[in-house]
Amino acid sequence: MAVSDLIPSYSFTVKLDMLSFGFKKVSNISSSIDIETIIDGGTNDSPVIVRKPKRNPDMLILEKGLSSTMKDLEFGLLFKEGRKIDNISIDVKRDGKTVRMFSVSGGVIVGREFSPLDSLEGEVMLESLKIAHTGITEIPLPFGI
Repeated sequence: MAVSDLIPSYSFTVKLDMLSFGFKKVSNISSSIDIETIIDGGTNDSPVIVRKPKRNPDMLILEKGLSSTMKDLEFGLLFKEGRKIDNISIDVKRDGKTVRMFSVSGGVIVGREFSPLDSLEGEVMLESLKIAHTGITEIPLPFGI
């Protein structure tokens, strides 16, 4: 048995408003709720947990390497701070088959950051987008499409 049989190779694609872009890394694929804990008097031994209205959005961070292509120029012109993104989809693939899908709704770009420029390092320049969103949903799939 080869090591590649034990460690699956995953890849992913990200679409922002139906436009597909290559990203190096996607972070914070998560969602949360706000809660309030109420301690009730009497003989209750545990607190009561109540869901509160959400006050802070969740954040999704997308990182990509920069190059000098028309697709990069399009990306830089379209996706600036303050832009609303209605639909973000993330497809996770294993051996070319989609095994997980995530859909993010109500996104707004709240930050854009570039990696440090260091002439002594031979690193690829990265761009990060920080996107606030109202929720992420995992779309259930059968055993891979």
